[in-house]
Amino acid sequence: GPFYSGGNEVIDDLRNSGFNTVILWTIHIDEDGSMNLNDQSIIDKNGNYIGDPEWKNRLIRLQEEPSSVERIEIGVGAWGAKSWENIKNLIASEGIGSDTKLYKAFLLLQEITGAAAVNYDDEVTFDVESTVQFSLMLDNLGYKIGLCPYNEVAYWKSVYEQVEAKKPGAIDRVYLQCYAGGNKNLPSQWNQYFGDIKVSYGLWSKNGGDCKQGDNPDEIKKKIATQKENISGGFIWLYDDNQKCQAYGSTSSYAKAINEGLK
Repeated sequence: GPFYSGGNEVIDDLRNSGFNTVILWTIHIDEDGSMNLNDQSIIDKNGNYIGDPEWKNRLIRLQEEPSSVERIEIGVGAWGAKSWENIKNLIASEGIGSDTKLYKAFLLLQEITGAAAVNYDDEVTFDVESTVQFSLMLDNLGYKIGLCPYNEVAYWKSVYEQVEAKKPGAIDRVYLQCYAGGNKNLPSQWNQYFGDIKVSYGLWSKNGGDCKQGDNPDEIKKKIATQKENISGGFIWLYDDNQKCQAYGSTSSYAKAINEGLK
């Protein structure tokens, strides 16, 4: 939400944060191919961008030097969301060619956001065949792919293996959710499913109504340090909570905690 509606104050916070990647979470895809970013309509059923006209300029600024941010990813899906079911159905009816709604929309999103990758947060549908087809379409558009699993090992393993067989290197990151429903996940157990890729270790910043839940930067640093041999890096869920709970740690303090934990 704040990455869209927070204005330049949020952009400047991210530019100076020390984080090298920002995931724009999350795109919801409807049955007719229209798309929302969370609760904001951004692409209509005819494939037109109807979002904030200044969003593109803010995201261009996000990566302008001097900025720590080197990569923007578009998140797709969420717990309970129907996006991946709708992707499956759109591919079944239209395919993945350049004349399809999905292709045109993700080409437009690439232009608007400057995203280098699409981040998969499928927590509902788990259809391997359509996910592989979607991945091949994204590769043709020049996107990289980040997987963001917390369960359903067989699905993520199959998606990785089939995409890697057809387009080696298209999937270049795996963000393992080790918070909420994934809090018992171990990077060492998941690494075996993704070739040479080591997962990124996902943790939850301070959150909740009183900001008493989740981890402060010192706790993040300790957890990252315990897994540093098994991971490629770390990521924080969720900027909205980080904003709300600034008294317990700034954005930059969380990035610093991850980097120090990796030393």
